[in-house]
Amino acid sequence: MTSFPLHRRELRSLLDEGDATLGEAMGPPQVFRPGDKLIRVGEPSDNIFRIHTGWVARARDLLYGKRQIVAIFLPGDLAGVKSMLLERQPDSVECLTDVVAQSIDAGALSKLAEANYAVALRIMFQLGEDERRRDNWVSALGKADAEQRLADMLLDLRGRLHRLGLVKDDTFRFPMTQQQIGDFAGLRVVHVNRVLRRFREFEIAVVSKGTATILNSEALGRRAAFVQDVFERETPEFSGAPLL
Repeated sequence: MTSFPLHRRELRSLLDEGDATLGEAMGPPQVFRPGDKLIRVGEPSDNIFRIHTGWVARARDLLYGKRQIVAIFLPGDLAGVKSMLLERQPDSVECLTDVVAQSIDAGALSKLAEANYAVALRIMFQLGEDERRRDNWVSALGKADAEQRLADMLLDLRGRLHRLGLVKDDTFRFPMTQQQIGDFAGLRVVHVNRVLRRFREFEIAVVSKGTATILNSEALGRRAAFVQDVFERETPEFSGAPLL
């Protein structure tokens, strides 16, 4: 089931309805491999994707071989919504893992949203949630140190995956390489390695072999709270509160 973190409660049924209607209108599920690009930077794109399984990143290629991962999409997310609005895409959208996703043409989705308020609301929610996460992450990149950034990243992913039923005993799949973590967190790989080692040595969290385990939620939460928004600080799966 798609997760709608922090939604207005009165909108839940409409969001579920819009998500179900959108899924029925999309094409059959397609399988993509790590490194496959759903959307290519600078090129036209007419497709919006709904992720069923796997991890997808929106990334921007900078000058001199640098790269910034702007967002991570997880199951239930809509990726490439800006295809409805832009003729050419400023970022690439690419698979970090094996991915199963459906897609729909931007023109068809526009007509569907015009005729169905629940679908329009579902699209609005995705844009709003993308903006909320981005604002949090801009705060982290601008004001947080390396430990605070990685703590915030781990708790954000734990919260989103927990709402999808993909966290067990505070362990969840974490397929990002240290280079990809660095590209997301704005850190050199040596700094990523140093922080993850410190988390492991102080029994705060362990990231290894494609999984992450949070050992001390409170300690991680103390570091992440500096840049979290008020809603995340108060929501157990996103904060440092232990999960029951």
